[in-house]
Amino acid sequence: MQKLVSLDDIELNVSAADWQDAVEKSGTILVNNGYVTREYVDAMIQTVKTLGPYIVVAPGLAMPHARSTNGVIKSGISIMTLSRPVTFGNESNDPVRLLIGLAGSNDDLHLKIIQAIATIFEDDSMLGRITACGSKAAVAGIFNNVEVED
Repeated sequence: MQKLVSLDDIELNVSAADWQDAVEKSGTILVNNGYVTREYVDAMIQTVKTLGPYIVVAPGLAMPHARSTNGVIKSGISIMTLSRPVTFGNESNDPVRLLIGLAGSNDDLHLKIIQAIATIFEDDSMLGRITACGSKAAVAGIFNNVEVED
């Protein structure tokens, strides 16, 4: 079992001009931590341009990702809260305040990460709790109560 996130995977109160800037910054966390290449970040943005805002999976929550073949080095996630919400064009779930960038090294591990995150958000109050956190350690504490099996 491994922890879901480290403090380096988290950025709080990030300023983003729009959805594309938000996805770029979420992806940059993945790049900086050695999970993906820059190509993966470009693919995350292109996926939304091509398929629409399906990554906005719940009110206020987006989970940008791309295919592992687009530059995943190893599995990981990024967690980013926004100082001001941005819209993606998903009428049901906009605006977005929290982005969880996903990088799965294979389809099986990608699904396990999504399942672990889904478990966290079974509690409807979790989005508000996370976006209200004042420290990376507090956010990590929430996410690391759920472990992912390698």
